Amino acid sequence: MLKFIFLFVVLSCNRETVHPTKGEVVEAVYGLGTIKSENNYDAKAAILSSVKEFYVTEGQEVTKGQKLFLTDQGSIYKAPFSGKITDIPVPVSENLFPQTVILSLVDLNNLYLEVSLEQQGAMKLSKGVKAEISFEFFRNKKIMGSISTIYPKNDQFIARVFVQDWPKGILPGMSADVAFEVARKNNVTLIPVKAIANGHIVIKRNKKKLKVAVQIGLIDQEKAEVVSPELSTEDEVILP
Repeated sequence: MLKFIFLFVVLSCNRETVHPTKGEVVEAVYGLGTIKSENNYDAKAAILSSVKEFYVTEGQEVTKGQKLFLTDQGSIYKAPFSGKITDIPVPVSENLFPQTVILSLVDLNNLYLEVSLEQQGAMKLSKGVKAEISFEFFRNKKIMGSISTIYPKNDQFIARVFVQDWPKGILPGMSADVAFEVARKNNVTLIPVKAIANGHIVIKRNKKKLKVAVQIGLIDQEKAEVVSPELSTEDEVILP
């Protein structure tokens, strides 16, 4: 028993401590977003028919009104908007049942970001909140946007983010990390989030250890604003 007590005291004495600091804290909500297009068009067979001729190929850019294909019924389908052909899943002359997708067209000039959110995060956001967007292949470039709307979708919570200028090469289906700034404060007292356990912190003041309840304000991924008790930069906060 004595050996156990001695070991506990030694470990306790060697615990890492940090001093509270003064600085800025930004609270944010994080989510994973997917690039979507405002305009998507799937040309479908209206009746039992087949394609007699395609005028375009997959990956081809087309303009509004350009001919896409001709059916065996003599119908010519045209592009409802300018975009890129992303899929032609059926061959010429194959019998097609009604509602079979013949060709897909996507508008690459009108994109938005669809972000899936946790319920708690969605409650903190609203229209107009700024979004900082980062792609894995653009790690050193931050793209700014803002929330245009928030809505429920299939038991999920979705934020649609509008971006004024997308970087070259962005395509529908690509994913991005998104941070929404909820609040920002300057010159506040900060401690590491990991120092807080069950609403309490342990501080060392005047060579004495005190366990005190702590009231927290804004929190980022690493730091927390301490509203109370009042802490000095001379205090030592013991990390659990």
